[in-house]
Amino acid sequence: MRLGDCSHLPFSRGEAERLRQEDEQATIKVPFDPAFPEDLRLRTLAGRPILTWPATLPERDPRGVLSAGRFECWKKASDSKVGIAGSYFTYKGAGRVAIHSHLEARLLTYFEMCPFVVEIRTQYPAWDREKYLSNCANEKRMRKTEIMTIDFMLRLYIPGHGFRYHGVSGKPSAFLKDDRVVRRHDREADNLWLWESTHEAMTEKTVPDIEYRNLRRLLASMRHTEDIGAYTLRAAELARELYATKARGPLSRVLRLMSNRFNRSTRSTYRIFAIAHFLGYLRWDHRYPLDARLPMMLMRGE
Repeated sequence: MRLGDCSHLPFSRGEAERLRQEDEQATIKVPFDPAFPEDLRLRTLAGRPILTWPATLPERDPRGVLSAGRFECWKKASDSKVGIAGSYFTYKGAGRVAIHSHLEARLLTYFEMCPFVVEIRTQYPAWDREKYLSNCANEKRMRKTEIMTIDFMLRLYIPGHGFRYHGVSGKPSAFLKDDRVVRRHDREADNLWLWESTHEAMTEKTVPDIEYRNLRRLLASMRHTEDIGAYTLRAAELARELYATKARGPLSRVLRLMSNRFNRSTRSTYRIFAIAHFLGYLRWDHRYPLDARLPMMLMRGE
C-alpha cells in the first residue's frame, strides 16, 4: 500500500469501485450445470421459474427427515445464546420456523420471495452416518453435541433439471475466512454431499439493503393471504398487463389503472402484485426502491 493510499477505507473511491465490481459479478447469471452441482449459487442461478402453489412435497427427504409442515426445527429459537432469535411465519415453511439472527431473518425473506425455492426448513439436523449406525448397533443415543444444524435446507426447482436440495449457512462476512468457520462449512458441505445435496454460505452482503426492504414490502402486501394458489391466474393476468402497459408515472398510478381495468380494489391489486412476484410472474429491479410514489421498475428477460 502506498503512503497516503486511502482506498481501503469505508466510503473511499476504492471501496466504491470494489462494491461496483461485486454488484456486476452478482448480476451475471449462470445456468445450472449438473456436471458441477457443487458450483450452484442461488443468487446467480439463471432461469425464470414459475412457482406452482401449493407445492407438492414428499413426506420425507432422501435422509428420512420430514418435509415442511411436519418438520420440527432441531434448534429452537429459545436455544439461541447469540444474536436476535425469533419465530417467523413463512409460507414455504408451512408455518413458523426458528431463526437465530437478523442475518438469518434477512435470508429467510429472500428465500421466501425467490421462485426457485419451493420449500424452506430452518435449523436442519445433520450428523455423521457412520457414528449414528455405530450408536444404533450399541443401543446408544447420539449426543446433542454430535448433531450439527444447517441454518437453511431449501428444496429448489430448477427448470430443465427438476428438484434438488440445497443447504445454506448464514454467516457475517467478517467471519467467513475464520479457520473454525471454514472447517465448519466444509463439514456441512461434506455431510450434505453424501445424499447429493449442495451447500453454500451467504452473508449480509448476499441480499442488499434496498432489496431486503423491497421484499419486506411485497410480503407485507401478501399478509393474511390464506390461499395463494387461488390467485395464480389473476397474478399471471396482472403480470402480462404490467409488462405490456405504456402507462407512466408512479407505481400507485399504474396499479390504480390496473384496478380499474380488472374492476378490483386497489388493496386487492397490491396483493396480487406481490403474489405475482412470489410466484415468479413479475421480477422487480432491486437496484431501485419499491415505493408507491416512485416509478415501476420491472425486470425483463433473464
